[in-house]
Amino acid sequence: MSRTCPECQSQYEDEILHCPEDGRDLSALEPDDELIGRSIGSYVISKVLGKGGMGSVYMAEHPGIGSRVAIKFLHAQYSNDRKIVDRFFNEARAVNVIGHDNILKILDLNVTEDNRHYFVMEFLHGKALQDLVLPDQPMALEVAGPILLQICEALQAAHDNKIIHRDLKPDNVYLIVHKGKKNFVKVVDFGIAKLTDDSGQSTGKTQTGMVMGTPAYMSPEQAGGMSNLIDGRSDIYSLGCMMYQLATGKLPFPGTSFGEVLIGHLQIPPTPPRRHEPAIPERYEAIILKCLEKKQEDRYQSMRELHDALASAMDQLALSKELPAASPAEIAAAGGTRTKSSPGGKTSPARPTSRPGFSKRTSGPPTPARQHMTHPAPLPARARTGLFVGLGAAALAVVGGVLFLVLQSMEESRRATEAMHRAADRVAEEARRAAKEKETAQQQENAKVSLSVVSDPLGALCEATWKEGAKVGLTPLEIEVPKNVKVHFAFSKKDYLPYVEERIADAAQLVKVTLQAEPKVVAARPVPESKKRESRRAQQAKSADTAKQDDIPVEF
Repeated sequence: MSRTCPECQSQYEDEILHCPEDGRDLSALEPDDELIGRSIGSYVISKVLGKGGMGSVYMAEHPGIGSRVAIKFLHAQYSNDRKIVDRFFNEARAVNVIGHDNILKILDLNVTEDNRHYFVMEFLHGKALQDLVLPDQPMALEVAGPILLQICEALQAAHDNKIIHRDLKPDNVYLIVHKGKKNFVKVVDFGIAKLTDDSGQSTGKTQTGMVMGTPAYMSPEQAGGMSNLIDGRSDIYSLGCMMYQLATGKLPFPGTSFGEVLIGHLQIPPTPPRRHEPAIPERYEAIILKCLEKKQEDRYQSMRELHDALASAMDQLALSKELPAASPAEIAAAGGTRTKSSPGGKTSPARPTSRPGFSKRTSGPPTPARQHMTHPAPLPARARTGLFVGLGAAALAVVGGVLFLVLQSMEESRRATEAMHRAADRVAEEARRAAKEKETAQQQENAKVSLSVVSDPLGALCEATWKEGAKVGLTPLEIEVPKNVKVHFAFSKKDYLPYVEERIADAAQLVKVTLQAEPKVVAARPVPESKKRESRRAQQAKSADTAKQDDIPVEF
């Protein structure tokens, strides 16, 4: 990042807070984005489209033909983290393998000379499906149906290539105008996609227990951190959440906290959509609820199967599966009015060759002063020339000396001013750094994380204790604890063995335990007296038989 002085238009690094040329205060100016105006291949970056935790997306234009692309850059601070770089490029690799019209195309990927990782994507003239999702305003199946069918086709192509999206949500589905039709789907952001081998095993290194995705659309296996169980049916569950939201204007599990949402996905059945919106066709409701089954084997087993169920329901309801025609205004907006940007990167205006206070040096002899004849008689020619030369030299020496002193004074003054600004900048920077460190330390000290506690079976008594705190309740429950403390959990329930566990609360997480049933002990029953007598008689008879056998002679 850099800052541009509004006075002299010179550019300086972000940490320079006063312009050395004119002393202008730069601290209040927003830093310039160093990527704006930069050439990446044949394209020049023109503006920021969006920023996230891992990277930023920019629009770039070809200076000659005006075509546009989107370029996604990994944030510079992650450039040397091999795991993050691999995950960043994983999106490009995954999309390249699929190659489906309803999935955003990746055109190129590379690393700049200054170690900035990026990939180039097609530029979409459209809007996210999320823009059409309004609270408590259902979307009719005749509008949502053609969109959902395209999503199924795109994800089936991904699953056929052993790729699971894992973050399917309305924000990651773009709708564009294509061949005169609107609502043409482009599925985007395979940033946390899971690549599997032919046996269905993950080729990535996601740690078991790690929760990845967007909470409102997570499958139960994602919410429970069971990464080894995530497969294509996890995307089907996420699409079921989207279908529920489109049909009712509500999320299936709209909890007020991260933990509450996860518990909903794991254990609470969704409210049937028709209770929110009676106009929803019964068959469509049945499709949505099947997608939202907790067990993977109870859902649709492939996106193709879901696609066919939706298509059949639409046929039964006499709803068209074709995309609607785009209006002339929508077609014009999709094409956009393009203006060519200037080729080349952004450059700073040329600086003056001389510093303030210095005069330009000119070449050539000085102009002689006008002669003022005051002598009664002219001097000889040689003597007069020598006098003028002497006077001129003396005058130049005086003027030069005065000019040297003036310039020296100005230079010392300028240096003193610069030194003062630098000292002020250092003090201000140290004060800001100290304040930031104090604020960060205070935030870390006051930071809290949520732990969502569930048990199988539910209703177990949970006693959670940590340094300077405790909470007791029946599962499921949610507790909030200071970040990074060690929490001791003790579970108990009638007819089940007690169970204890400890967790480090370094992030919001799910604490899920399975209790073991107590082994049942069968008490010995007393033997009736009649049974005892029968047993004694049998024993006596056996003894008599043994005695008779002993008296039998043995023949040789």
